[in-house]
Amino acid sequence: MSPAHKTRQRTPAKPLFCFCCCAPAPRRSEYCPRCKRFLKQDEKRIKALALKDAWDPIAKGFRCYYTGVLLDTQDSTSPWFLTFDHRIPRSKGNIVVCAAWVNIMKNRLTDEEFRAVIIEFARSKETKEPFNMAVAEFKYWNGWKLEKIGKPAKLTDRNLPEFGSCRICSAKTYPFSPYCPICRNIIRGPNNRREHEAAMVNAWDPRKKAFICYLTGLKLELEDISDPLFRTFDHGTPGRLETLKMAAAFANVMKTALSEEEFWLVVKELAHHFQTGEAFSKDVVGFAYWKGWVIAQRNAMRAKKLAAKAGRR
Repeated sequence: MSPAHKTRQRTPAKPLFCFCCCAPAPRRSEYCPRCKRFLKQDEKRIKALALKDAWDPIAKGFRCYYTGVLLDTQDSTSPWFLTFDHRIPRSKGNIVVCAAWVNIMKNRLTDEEFRAVIIEFARSKETKEPFNMAVAEFKYWNGWKLEKIGKPAKLTDRNLPEFGSCRICSAKTYPFSPYCPICRNIIRGPNNRREHEAAMVNAWDPRKKAFICYLTGLKLELEDISDPLFRTFDHGTPGRLETLKMAAAFANVMKTALSEEEFWLVVKELAHHFQTGEAFSKDVVGFAYWKGWVIAQRNAMRAKKLAAKAGRR
C-alpha cells in the first residue's frame, strides 16, 4: 500500500435528514424515529407525503388539516394525537393528517360533506330549526359503526292486561307487555330498561307520531340500520345512564366521547373556522371524557381478541 494512500483523508458521510420533517435520520433510513412510528401500515409513501405537507418548520410540529392546530405525537390517548384520514372514504390516496377526535367525528363523510354537516349543525343550533339532511349525500355511510341490534327483550309480566296503552307512545300494547310492538322492538334487554324507557318517552312526539333525535330535531328511522337517521341511544354525558337520549346514528357517531355541551362548543368553533378561516381555538373544550373513552375502547378490543384467541384453542 502506498504511503499516499495511507494519508488520504476520507470524505465525511453526508448527513441524513427525514423526508417528512427534515430532522436527523439514522443511516440507511429515510425517516426519523418519530415519523417512522407513524408509517408502519399500508400506503406508507402516501402517508409520508401527508406528514410532509402537515409539517410546520417554524412551529416544529405537524398541523391538523381540518383545524390547523399542532398535533401531539407522543400521547396516543390525547384527543389531539396525530392520525391519518382519507378525505374521500374507501379510496386510496387523498390522505391528510388530523387530530384523533376530528378523524372520528368526520367518520365516513367526505371532506366537503364534513364541512357542510358541521356548518349545518351550527346553523340548526343557532336558529333552533331541524337539521337539513340535504346538505350532504352521506354517500359512504352504511351504518358500519353501529353495534348489532339484538333480539327484542322477552317481556313476560303476566300481571299486565292483555291489551292496554303503551307506556311510551300510548299505542295498543303487545300481548302481556307494557309496550306496543314498535317500542318493544326498540327497548333494550332487562339491563337499564328504566333509562332506555325514559329516553324513549322524552324523544316521542305525539303530534308527529315519531321519535325525534335530540341533536338534529329530525324523525328517526326505526328499521333500516343503514340509514344515517337510524335510531340509537346516546349518553348526553358519557358514562351517565341518567342522561341517555335518542339520537340519529350519524349524529351519535360524530358526538363520540363528547358531552352534549362539548359537542356544541366544538361544532360552533369548527363552523366558525371553516367559514372564516380564522384559527381554531384549542382551548374551547377540555375533552373531559376523551381519555377514559379511548382506554375503555382499547380494553374492550383487547378483551375481544383474548376471547377470540381462547375460542380457537
